[in-house]
Amino acid sequence: MKKMKQHIISSILVSGLFVSLTACSDFLSQEPANYISDDAVIKDESSAKSALNGVYHRLGASAYYGGRYFDAGVNLASDNVTWTGSLNFYYDFDTHQYSAENQLLSYAWYGIYATVNQANQVIEKTHELTAIPDNERRRIIAEATVLRSLAFFDLARTWGNIPIVKSATHSPTQFDGVKQTEAKEVYKDVVNDITGVLDDLSEINDKVHVSRSVAEALLARVYLYLSEWNKAEEYATRVINNKSYSLGSINDLLSSKQSQESVFELAYSSSFTNDQSAYWRSPNDGGRHEWGPSKEIVQLLADPSIGGDRNAFFTDQSSAQVPDYYVGTLYHRPAADDNVIIFRLAEAWLIRAEARAKKQNPDIEGAIADINTVRVRSHVVPLDASLSQKAAIQAIEDENRVEFAIEPHRWFDLVRTGRAVAVLGIKEHQQLFPIPYNDIEADKDLVQNPNY
Repeated sequence: MKKMKQHIISSILVSGLFVSLTACSDFLSQEPANYISDDAVIKDESSAKSALNGVYHRLGASAYYGGRYFDAGVNLASDNVTWTGSLNFYYDFDTHQYSAENQLLSYAWYGIYATVNQANQVIEKTHELTAIPDNERRRIIAEATVLRSLAFFDLARTWGNIPIVKSATHSPTQFDGVKQTEAKEVYKDVVNDITGVLDDLSEINDKVHVSRSVAEALLARVYLYLSEWNKAEEYATRVINNKSYSLGSINDLLSSKQSQESVFELAYSSSFTNDQSAYWRSPNDGGRHEWGPSKEIVQLLADPSIGGDRNAFFTDQSSAQVPDYYVGTLYHRPAADDNVIIFRLAEAWLIRAEARAKKQNPDIEGAIADINTVRVRSHVVPLDASLSQKAAIQAIEDENRVEFAIEPHRWFDLVRTGRAVAVLGIKEHQQLFPIPYNDIEADKDLVQNPNY
């Protein structure tokens, strides 16, 4: 972890190179302050907001949700996405041969911890400000806390036991002795942090900032991982009942930024592009097509009784020379400024369906009704309400697979439900990614995941 800490430190101790610290209403209407580390920078409300913009920027960077590393690895490890390009370190995830030396893991690990550190800077320094309205101080801290919580959650569900660091980094030896926390305890800590700031978040849902609804969507997802079904149902219901969101058409989801279904997405622009776009698009559209929908998911999407309108999630560009050449359509803009959706309403419906099906007193009828809400939107025939509990649970897995065919859900869904080994044919230990080798070598406090 020393190297990881040093990497983060080197990336944040260059704040003098950043010029503009002007606050803005849209976090990507200007280049945000990515590198905030000293007291001279976060000194007032304006600079605190700019520093918060930097947390969003970190979240959307290429190493994290921007596409080339974290998102790429978890998508390729599933059976929905397959490697189609030329970079072999992606192929290792498609074939589950990933090792601790794989550069994708290093970039993703560093990128997510850099997001954590940026959030810690905002939380720590904003707490110290006095010349700022109290409600604004609390809101800024609350947004940074939820973003940090998302980062910890992603670290834990990807690597398992991970170090929790909640102080801004100032020196390479600052966190010596910090041990890893068990993944389940990380999830509980995330819940405690989010619920502690929930009332400080804005109730205005602008879709590109953390609002109360975004926090509730994250809580619903985390409670699902904790198997706390009643809580998962409760928070999913809050999102479903929010009149700011509705299930529009699949075409609207694909063609619109900040669609009516979107709960939270990361905004991109000509000055801050999304690497996912170029890596999904084919060379015919100016992309490099490092990955695409698998043949298996294409067959499911193309079946009207399963995919329905969701067949729009791919295009078939196969030829006699290149068969089975499929391109995902979620990221399709030539300017590479496609937004990345982190939470959308369909997930809340399917979280609630799963929670209802699995809670102590199952509500199978309610679960089927929730699944059917998602199916009907895509013009797929509703399921029979008389399904057994086992059949309903399988139906939820199947619906998640096609609904989020080219979004990074499938791998995590299979792992958290204990289905990855059977479905993907992987070994038990491969359900967690290895911690980057260099960090294990450099830090006596880090313990590698088993069998790596």
